[in-house]
Amino acid sequence: CLVRILANHKDFYHQKSAIEELLLARGHKCLFLPKFHCKLNLIKIFETTKKEVIKALDACFINTLRRFYNRALRFMDAYRKGLSVKQAAWAVKKQKGHRVISEEIMKEFDSILRVDQVDELT
Repeated sequence: CLVRILANHKDFYHQKSAIEELLLARGHKCLFLPKFHCKLNLIKIFETTKKEVIKALDACFINTLRRFYNRALRFMDAYRKGLSVKQAAWAVKKQKGHRVISEEIMKEFDSILRVDQVDELT
């Protein structure tokens, strides 16, 4: 079809509308959004998502959130110390009490483990 051929031609495809050219000539950025539709309303989507997040967080016990937070801190500390994913998982499993991986565990890790031995322990 001739209309499709012309529409796919780069001269027509890359041609900006008169409004867009006017705005760009005056130094403004132009963003075209689709026409209003209730499912594309970003404010409504944001508000709905916010309510769902609040419901999900209210459904969690505070102790569960604290355990997850402390575990995440231990993983971040292990990655900061240069451990791989499997090494970090082993160190976090071994460490239970603090938010960071202790020096004793790092010394133990250095003395008994090589990178290829972590698979056997997990």
